[in-house]
Amino acid sequence: LVLGIGALAQLARPMDIGTLSFLQVRVLLPAFLFARLYESNLSGSEIATVALSTLLIQLLLGIVVYLAGKIRKVSPATLSATLLAATVFNAGNFGIPVAERAFGKSGGAVQACIVLAANLSLWAVGYALSAAISGGGKGAAALEAIKTYFKLPMFWAMVAALALKGAHITPPEPLLYPFKGMADTIVILSQMTLGAQLMSQWRKPRWRIVLPVSALKLLVLPAMAALVVWALGLWPWPGALIIVAAAGPSAVNTMLLAMEPGSDVELAAECVFWTTLLSAITVTGVLTAVIALGGHPPP
Repeated sequence: LVLGIGALAQLARPMDIGTLSFLQVRVLLPAFLFARLYESNLSGSEIATVALSTLLIQLLLGIVVYLAGKIRKVSPATLSATLLAATVFNAGNFGIPVAERAFGKSGGAVQACIVLAANLSLWAVGYALSAAISGGGKGAAALEAIKTYFKLPMFWAMVAALALKGAHITPPEPLLYPFKGMADTIVILSQMTLGAQLMSQWRKPRWRIVLPVSALKLLVLPAMAALVVWALGLWPWPGALIIVAAAGPSAVNTMLLAMEPGSDVELAAECVFWTTLLSAITVTGVLTAVIALGGHPPP
């Protein structure tokens, strides 16, 4: 319903998606990361484990997609777009609302770790891989993408939260209040922004490619996440949320990244649009199964 409201608002009076995205990435998302990590009971080792497991899950599926594309002799532009659409977690616009709605602030804290790992893989690893596949030869640009990531306020918000927790420092309430308010705000605004983005990205799908990518992103990736969670002993928590986060649709940012190394941008947009619609069914199923099997935060 909230996505639909965002889509209708965009249809009635087009909004500047760039401004909304800037507000989320530069202001609301850092506030969310700071508030949820500061309030969480996660240790440094648990945060690192969640982040590393997220990267491992993406790497495993990335290898499968890459080998399958090479065997089928898929064009570099298509392979690059497919790789990004199938493997990168939609940790922000989609993942944060799902995590908070399903598991409360405990879910938000784990999702904050996934956001950091997913953004690192998107702007650093994802950029380098897609550039190499597309023959872009943009090693310097990939390195610059990594540097840019560590300049983002979201990274330093995490550092500040962990530093305060480690030093057992409690910021004054007038300082914490706006961070908590912005952390709650992003849950709704991100859904409305996603709805507005989808309204401007609709296009007729190439089902021959979009369906396999949808199956990889919505079914295979969460299955791989379940295997990794089990292998690393992360069940039931935070493994339950990692599996649900992996089941999300393709991230909008994969389309933006596809523009850089000359990937198939239209295919990326199709994957984002249709996996988001299909995820209403698949994410509900994965979430139901995870909770039925005992996946939830500890008391």
